[in-house]
Amino acid sequence: MTQSTVTLFSKPNCQYCDRAKVVLDHVGVKYQQYDVTASQRNADASVYFSGGSTVPQIFIGDYHINGAEDLEKLEKTGRLEQLLKLDGENLPVDSLSNEELHQGAKDFALRSYIPQSDGSRDKDDESLPILHFYKEFFGFWPNTFAYLHHWKEAYKLFVYCHNFSAVKYGKQFLSMKLMSAIGYTTSNAHGCSYCQVHSAATGGEQSLNLVEQLKQARQGKNSSFDPSEIVLTDLAAAASKNEVDKALRDRIQSLVTDNPDRVEGTKMITSAFGFLNVFNDLTGLEIEGDWAKQAQEKSGIEAGRHGASSSNPNNLDYEIPQGNLSIQDMLAKYDRAVEDLSAYAKQEFGLLPAWIQHFPQPLQKRHAYLYGELMGNREDTVTSAELKHLMARVSAIAKGHDYLAAVEGYMAYHTATDKERAIERIKQCFVAATNRKEIGSIFSKKEQAALQLAWLSAQVPLTTPYRFIKGAIALYQPQELIHLIVVCSIASLVQRFVAIDQPEIETKVSQFYTQHSIETDTLKLRYPMSLELQTIH
Repeated sequence: MTQSTVTLFSKPNCQYCDRAKVVLDHVGVKYQQYDVTASQRNADASVYFSGGSTVPQIFIGDYHINGAEDLEKLEKTGRLEQLLKLDGENLPVDSLSNEELHQGAKDFALRSYIPQSDGSRDKDDESLPILHFYKEFFGFWPNTFAYLHHWKEAYKLFVYCHNFSAVKYGKQFLSMKLMSAIGYTTSNAHGCSYCQVHSAATGGEQSLNLVEQLKQARQGKNSSFDPSEIVLTDLAAAASKNEVDKALRDRIQSLVTDNPDRVEGTKMITSAFGFLNVFNDLTGLEIEGDWAKQAQEKSGIEAGRHGASSSNPNNLDYEIPQGNLSIQDMLAKYDRAVEDLSAYAKQEFGLLPAWIQHFPQPLQKRHAYLYGELMGNREDTVTSAELKHLMARVSAIAKGHDYLAAVEGYMAYHTATDKERAIERIKQCFVAATNRKEIGSIFSKKEQAALQLAWLSAQVPLTTPYRFIKGAIALYQPQELIHLIVVCSIASLVQRFVAIDQPEIETKVSQFYTQHSIETDTLKLRYPMSLELQTIH
């Protein structure tokens, strides 16, 4: 076996770093190790080259292996030995200055590039119910919407077709306290401090105590949460990382027996936070100040990379006009938008995806319309439906969602105008997103920047190193970036649902991939044996 130059970014007392070293030692590979705690330069280099804020980060030459889990999978499948034989350039750690590494690794908050949109004074009849709801529920219009409002239709669609719908559905089977705990745990696993604060602060004193109560319940010290509730919060956390395994599913089947609809409620709340976690982290928006203080004092939740304003906004401290529409009127409107679910899905997606069929029946049409309107070819969007689905495919590959990577590629093909070219774009979108080779004219620089943003959106925890978002900033206007962020967010919403539901790849999709010799194993797609994507055998 030809030995390649291997670089390992790690830190002391890190179990995942130790696991990576065990693998490398087992295959007999020598490696250059950089301790990220030893110097700012080492810490910056790890983020600069990998795009990730965690360690270990492993490189075979300049070929990135993202963490111990993937390294272990590669060894188990025999692919690591083959990857070590690849020709490639050495990682140029020593060729860059401290300043170059630091600037490229800097966590650049997109909120400093994207201005806020003041929808808190929106007089649109369809938006007024949202303002009334949040004035009563939060006391203010949350910072998330000050950015989402730039794509006004997406703002309304998400709030009505999923956020309100998911909460209403969940409340049938879950207590408000458990809903807050689910929101907190899925956001904590993702690393979104904004959503952790909101989950803890929304219910006042009751929800502010939930972090400590969860901790104590897991230690058997109190009965604030019973075992069936704890396992539902574990499910929400595992969904964030696509780590819902058989052992967890067996625990759920054993413990959640009295009311299995609670699992459906958990799916709805968790998927809502899938959208919010990614949207808020990609945008890097500030946390409302009063809530941030309460969450830190009562729950120990730090504002982290988001930071916090001095106080909560007073943007709803006025007499909001009474419009002619209610929340129920808006929900009915969106239900009417899809007369025949199968026909709508076939037109928009080429099939009725299994995950939509598995959605709670009362919400299927709303969800299909939300997804179709945000991911389709519409006059108010800045990218094609094909590129949106390819962005979702990239995100799914990065998170190991074999099912979604496959169906998103199929939908990209369905919406493409040049079908032959679309096949190559499906094959090469992840290579383009990760800059593993020159991709020629198959994607424009603007498209490649969008794909790279999608890849970044799938990292856990999600940060925005300047080197990995500068292309999107250079090539898209601020308000256009909101469209890209929404695509990444809706992809994450579906990923959380699918992580729990685990549908099988549709026969029609499997046949498409076989016909065109396209790989469906996301581990192989993340780590091809050459700098060209592998085809199936």
